[in-house]
Amino acid sequence: MQNKTNLFDTWNNHKKQIHSIEKIIGFSLFEIVFMKIGTNIGYEQDGKGEDFLRPVLVYKKFNNRVFLGIPLTSKQSDDKFHFGFEYKKGRKSFAILSQIRLFDIKRAKYKDGKISKRNFKELQNKLLELIVTPLEDEGERTKAICRESISKEALNINILVTGSNGQVGSELKELSINYPYNLFFTDRETLDITHEDAIKDFITKNSINVIINCAAYTAVDKAESDFENADKINHIAVRYLAKIAKESSIKLIHISTDYVFDGENYKPYMESDITNPKSVYGKTKLDGEVAMQEINPQNSIIIRTSWVYSYYGANFVKTMLRLGKEKESLGVIFDQVGTPTYASYLAKTILDIIPKIQNSNVEIYNYSNEGVLSWYDFAKEIMKMAKLSCKINPIETKEYPTPAKRPHFSLLNKAKIKKDFEIEIPYWKDGLDDCLRRLGERR
Repeated sequence: MQNKTNLFDTWNNHKKQIHSIEKIIGFSLFEIVFMKIGTNIGYEQDGKGEDFLRPVLVYKKFNNRVFLGIPLTSKQSDDKFHFGFEYKKGRKSFAILSQIRLFDIKRAKYKDGKISKRNFKELQNKLLELIVTPLEDEGERTKAICRESISKEALNINILVTGSNGQVGSELKELSINYPYNLFFTDRETLDITHEDAIKDFITKNSINVIINCAAYTAVDKAESDFENADKINHIAVRYLAKIAKESSIKLIHISTDYVFDGENYKPYMESDITNPKSVYGKTKLDGEVAMQEINPQNSIIIRTSWVYSYYGANFVKTMLRLGKEKESLGVIFDQVGTPTYASYLAKTILDIIPKIQNSNVEIYNYSNEGVLSWYDFAKEIMKMAKLSCKINPIETKEYPTPAKRPHFSLLNKAKIKKDFEIEIPYWKDGLDDCLRRLGERR
């Protein structure tokens, strides 16, 4: 093993090489950008005149860049020289987070100008993982960082997100600041995807490389008497998107639903299982899937999901919270079984897998959280976590008739997406816990 001075030189020479070829080291949540010491990014300025480079954690682009992390001053005399810094004369610290707290809260911007506890905790964890760990062997940490390096060119990925005001679209907006992509968020007013020429013009003007189609007609019961509009959005628009994606060699990620199945299965649905929708919503969503498969744009996928809820929009969780505060008891269906999907987890998965999507034919994937439960079980846990006294009573579907027929069994087998993209899917209670905390309802 080299002595400290040689290791120090090796580390900094490697960083200089990365800097000279204008590369950004990319991670799933954050980016590490190497800058020369002395670059003025704020009041955390020391080490002027040194030639060494130091890592700076970037949370969000801004001309730009809003810096959440602080520069690390490399000192040959430090025991863990490339991780330590000296913030007062003669006083060294390897507890990097103590100084980060001063830096990022004063300078970083997140949504309303503040950093949420949730995101700050993630930042702390990522810093500990990426920066504080000592270099145990020659080049060990260097290799760990560079293993996921991506070129500056690869960062110029322009992504069109349709239906950006929906639950998944809204979560994509919130998470997008953690990713090195350029995302264009559109809704019905800014881009009408039922008009083919409008899509073409937008994609050409903005040099779109990837489309994430979150747009959908999701008023399940209303669709029963509004087939034309449901079909336009869930089917015809998907056909247009697939056609343009194929013509322009664009990746298309389309979100579909468990409603394409009849819900009469006895084991978790595989992607290859026979579809048999029982509602207009399910039929139009299936027609959209079929259209996309027939056109077959390369490097494109369909993600079927179920029971979506989020911090944003109207959903089952928010309805239960509201009713739980208003009523002493509620009847909730117990004979419909499936798994909730926390939209934040789905959005993160989509952003994580974009670079990994490489397939000749359109592939279908299932995604929901892990576990199995009924709507009754879900409501019970919401009341428990929120500490609401409302009593939940189990009722059968026939006691709560709706215009559209719901699948009685919506459990999805997620083995394929976990295997192909090497991802882990959180348990449903973890998603509910996080959502309730964000809503300020976790007691």
